[in-house]
Amino acid sequence: MSIGQRLTAWYAAVLLAGLALFGAGIWLLLEKRLMAGVDESLAQEIQGLQTVFQIEGPESDAKQLQVELAEFTREIPDGSLIQLRDSSGTVLLPFDGQPMFENSVAAGYRTTSRKGRTLRLFTADIRYGGQTYTATVGASLDRVQSIVRDFRILMIATAPGVLLIACLGGYWLSRRALRPVDEITTVARSISVTSLSKRLPVTRTGDEIQRLSEAWNDVLVRLEAAVGRIQQFTADASHELRTPVALIRSTAELMLRRERTPDEYRRALQDIEREAERMTALTGSMLELARDDAGAPAIPLRPMDLNIAVQQVLELSAPFAQEKGVELHASLIARPAVARVNDAGIRRLLLILIDNALKHTPPAGRVSVSTAESDRAIVLAVEDSGSGIDPEALPHIFERFYRASESRNGGGAGLGLSIAQTIARAHGSTVEVRSSPGSGSRFEITLPA
Repeated sequence: MSIGQRLTAWYAAVLLAGLALFGAGIWLLLEKRLMAGVDESLAQEIQGLQTVFQIEGPESDAKQLQVELAEFTREIPDGSLIQLRDSSGTVLLPFDGQPMFENSVAAGYRTTSRKGRTLRLFTADIRYGGQTYTATVGASLDRVQSIVRDFRILMIATAPGVLLIACLGGYWLSRRALRPVDEITTVARSISVTSLSKRLPVTRTGDEIQRLSEAWNDVLVRLEAAVGRIQQFTADASHELRTPVALIRSTAELMLRRERTPDEYRRALQDIEREAERMTALTGSMLELARDDAGAPAIPLRPMDLNIAVQQVLELSAPFAQEKGVELHASLIARPAVARVNDAGIRRLLLILIDNALKHTPPAGRVSVSTAESDRAIVLAVEDSGSGIDPEALPHIFERFYRASESRNGGGAGLGLSIAQTIARAHGSTVEVRSSPGSGSRFEITLPA
């Protein structure tokens, strides 16, 4: 069953239950009100009998009183259903002295049947002239039963029609309400990897359908961006891998065309080794980024003195700095700069930033690594006196395979800063950069102390 059909079925079931409860309630209330009217009429008849006793007075004899009472019963509706006994049990009414009802022991209302008729009886005592009379008045319930029966027939006869009309209306309304969902489904089915730019129609109604459409469009925007990044990453990786593979293949083919001297073979193997190392580094970086994209588990963090980490990383980078003629300097706070970090991750991040600074700093330049305290946090910074970064390139330097210019290429694949940003995010932070052309660059990451 479709959602519209299920909604209609539930609506019909609830409506049927509601109609049943409503009909039963009205039925009981109607019957109660009609019976209350009959009881009130019977009480008035008893009151009328008391009035006759008071009008006749104590001086009236029993015969005259009986005649007056009989005349009173003929003037009221259902007067033939009045029975009166004196204290000795003698029947004064009806006039022929034949009792119509059994002598009730208890006063009050009751319902009985007599000669195929349902009667409502009311028995009460009337005290007059030192005697107690027992009066029983009755009224036929045929009219009450006829009204209740007609009402019951009306409810039963009209309920199916009302239910049918309501179900048809409910199904039409559900189809109308769910039509935007069908439209969304149709458009969603037409969207594929090659057409992620499509968007679902948004009805400006402010309801759940609008929110659903907007949510799906947001998902499509993120999906389109993710697929775009994957496609760009694949294209860039293919481009980066194609060059070393082509060089290795062309070098090997060139060496195999004819006999070469041992020195020529050695130089060729050195070229192949260099390109193989580049491919190894590139594939390692790509694997690290792919693991991060796949949602790799969080890296373990523990308290660590960043001053010690900085000193150890500077020792590893010192030979490269000496080779380039760049001064590598550390500016550390006097006390331990303790933060919760991953040992291997923070060292990798420092190596990337220092290597990036050394590559872009000319000879006689300066690269400084510092730690500082700021608002219960440790600020780890790498600053260089290099050529700086152009403003138009600054927003893109953390993108994968991005290289601002050949002068800032340094022979890398453009993945270092992207990996550094990934490591920083794993520590709950980001790498911030401040740079301007000719004024050097400053990369820093803020870690909770």
